[in-house]
Amino acid sequence: MRTTDSGTVPQRSTLEAAGRAVTVLRGGDGAPLLYLHGLCDVHAAGAGDEWSDFLDRLAARFDVVAPALPGYNASTGLEDLDDVEDYVWHLSDLCAAAGLEDIVVVGHSLGGWLAAELALRQPGLVRRLVLLGPLGVHVVDLEVPLFFGAVAPRGIGGMGEARRLLFSDPEGPAAVGALPDAMTTEQQLLWFAGLAGAARLGWKAPHFQNRKLTERLSRIKVPTLVVRGHDDLLVPDEMARAWVASISGARLSEIPGAGHCLPLERPDVAAEVEGFLVGSG
Repeated sequence: MRTTDSGTVPQRSTLEAAGRAVTVLRGGDGAPLLYLHGLCDVHAAGAGDEWSDFLDRLAARFDVVAPALPGYNASTGLEDLDDVEDYVWHLSDLCAAAGLEDIVVVGHSLGGWLAAELALRQPGLVRRLVLLGPLGVHVVDLEVPLFFGAVAPRGIGGMGEARRLLFSDPEGPAAVGALPDAMTTEQQLLWFAGLAGAARLGWKAPHFQNRKLTERLSRIKVPTLVVRGHDDLLVPDEMARAWVASISGARLSEIPGAGHCLPLERPDVAAEVEGFLVGSG
């Protein structure tokens, strides 16, 4: 296991939440931070038992709790979940099992969508909210590339199409490190099991969107930061602006040199996230 800059090494454990086994990475010092991962992220790409550089930086200030969503990295219970409502109650059960309350929540991509849905349904649980390239909102007549078409297995070209969809620099070290053309068996199992998990919410049109979410977001009353990679193809500018227009007081930050996999491509965004989470405004 690699040495981390924060000096913390995450502990991998299996937590039981309402009869489901949840793989959890946890480590760091400070107030608890629930991190809900994205489509290409910890639990979906890489070793599956190490911090990403982004989470490593947050662990220097927070007690980071990073569960694998059902279907990802050996977490079970995917067959029990039919819609986003089921996911939210699963996360509520998880927080209770982990002893989490009055927490800050950071969600990326799919995890950003679920973080917002959690804040809507459990307002007493979430104190501050950071959404990194969040999926979930529906903007009328806005078309985005099809995720599952790009990430299907390729005999020729490897994972190049997936990297072009998910990263600003598809041949850069972050992209190639996460989605190499020649995956090990372990990497393939992690990635393709995760795709099954993602398909539970994203396979049917409108893919990774909830048509009712935008009109409900005004009910979120906690301080919220939305962060978008400038080159994010899955979350166009119009979608990011729909988030901040719908949540009172929400702020939008756009990060150059980053696509959808913002935490992997620009882990230094952790400084902005930390500044927001510890702020008083």
